Amino acid sequence: MPFLTTRTFPGIGYLQAIVLEAIGTFLLMLVIMGAAVDERATPGFAGLTVGLAVAGIITTIGNLTGASLNPARTFGPYLGGLAALGREPRGFLPIYIIGLIVGAVIAALPYDYLTVE
Repeated sequence: MPFLTTRTFPGIGYLQAIVLEAIGTFLLMLVIMGAAVDERATPGFAGLTVGLAVAGIITTIGNLTGASLNPARTFGPYLGGLAALGREPRGFLPIYIIGLIVGAVIAALPYDYLTVE
């Protein structure tokens, strides 16, 4: 039975993976805030915009880091693998916690400043 968790591509370092996940999450968070949360956004296009952003980010960084973009997407399979197989995950979880939090915070903090009319 394979251990199906999110992990980095061989040769991608820990810091590289954190930066790539942070960039992907940064872009996704900006799209979500601009298309789905901001009241000035055109109604009815948030789902398409966010979906296309997710597809683009996964296409870009998916082969390098697995493109988690959501800590639950990584934590669930890690927890399931630990419970079912009795094995500790291979140590990739901090990449997907640190990178995603950093990317989301960096996108959220300057959003109001960047979108002032």
